[in-house]
Amino acid sequence: MSLKIGLVGCGAVGNFIVKKINEGMIKAKLIALYDRNYEKSLKLAKILDVKACKSLDELVKEDIDLVVEAASINAVEEVVKKSILNNRDVLILSVGAFADKNLFLNICKLLKNSNNRVYIPSGAVAGLDALKVIKYCKNKRVKLRTVKSPKSLGVDVKEETILFRGNALDAIKKFPANINVAITLSLAVGYPIDVEIVANPNIDKNRHEIYVESDISNIKIILENKPLKDNPKTSALAAYSIVKTINEIQENIRIV
Repeated sequence: MSLKIGLVGCGAVGNFIVKKINEGMIKAKLIALYDRNYEKSLKLAKILDVKACKSLDELVKEDIDLVVEAASINAVEEVVKKSILNNRDVLILSVGAFADKNLFLNICKLLKNSNNRVYIPSGAVAGLDALKVIKYCKNKRVKLRTVKSPKSLGVDVKEETILFRGNALDAIKKFPANINVAITLSLAVGYPIDVEIVANPNIDKNRHEIYVESDISNIKIILENKPLKDNPKTSALAAYSIVKTINEIQENIRIV
């Protein structure tokens, strides 16, 4: 039986998910979707002939197994709470919301009294298997250096420019649509990692460099991700990690 999905958010990523379900790449059935812009949801719903809900409350009461949040950081708390209270699992794409420690702890508390799960895809990075092991080291240092085009970062510079240096929690506040990867990595290793964000007008890819020094392993990971065609702020790898996550949820054998 296919996983039954309710989608929250009908922007570029939401459209990508619907397209991949329609193509059969995502092995799931879309039941309903919701967007604050009802016209957007109506338009997208027609592709798979599914229900366009007028509220989140309406969506979480549909016959679904998994709510997929593809809206925004500001939507995460409400989506998770209403989904869990209605006995639905949740896939969170706007992982930057978890930079809010109180929100994260409140969700953890809510899940203690529930059999449901919150899933976070690997997104635009690789090597999370090893990084989750690094979490258990006493001595470690993890740094993320992200380089993107000025357009995707919303700035206008003529040469390579460092826009930010600091920890992941501060990075997501300044670049909420660009640096979800920093929060994913921080959750993986168990603390706010060091982050450097660079605008470079001479690149057309999203580059992520991850450097780890620890008692058990030194790790260097470099990715050059092509941006998602319909949304240059999102890496195509991050979008396809959603495909991977939804399919793996249903598999009996998983590489963890």
